[in-house]
Amino acid sequence: MPPHVFWWILAGLLVALELTLGTFYLLLYGVAAAAAGLAGWLGLGIEWQLLTAAVIAVAGTYALRRWRNPSSGGPGLQDLDIGQHVLVESWHDGQGQVRYRGTEWDAEAENPQVDAAKPLYIRAMRGTVLIVGN
Repeated sequence: MPPHVFWWILAGLLVALELTLGTFYLLLYGVAAAAAGLAGWLGLGIEWQLLTAAVIAVAGTYALRRWRNPSSGGPGLQDLDIGQHVLVESWHDGQGQVRYRGTEWDAEAENPQVDAAKPLYIRAMRGTVLIVGN
């Protein structure tokens, strides 16, 4: 079997596995394997195929880590939710259920002065719990 076919099979397996996990890393490595397969299909030697896969995997991992980790200076995934409006479904003693992005989320008040009768906005996230405030 030609090396480029191996790379494309590996890319397909990694992307299929990514669909079950949702981490983005395996998708990235699948793209790196597909690029290595393209390099092999173009007639480049195995060392160039490995180098292509390695460069794309390392650069992509670095970029993805910066994107997913807010402390690294890049925007984080959760940063997109901060400041968004939520609708109160039920609320009692600073905790409740809110509707956001078409589904119900557990929510907690950011402080005791939060008034659920007023519009609530996401201030932070702790796991799957939204921390909300006015």
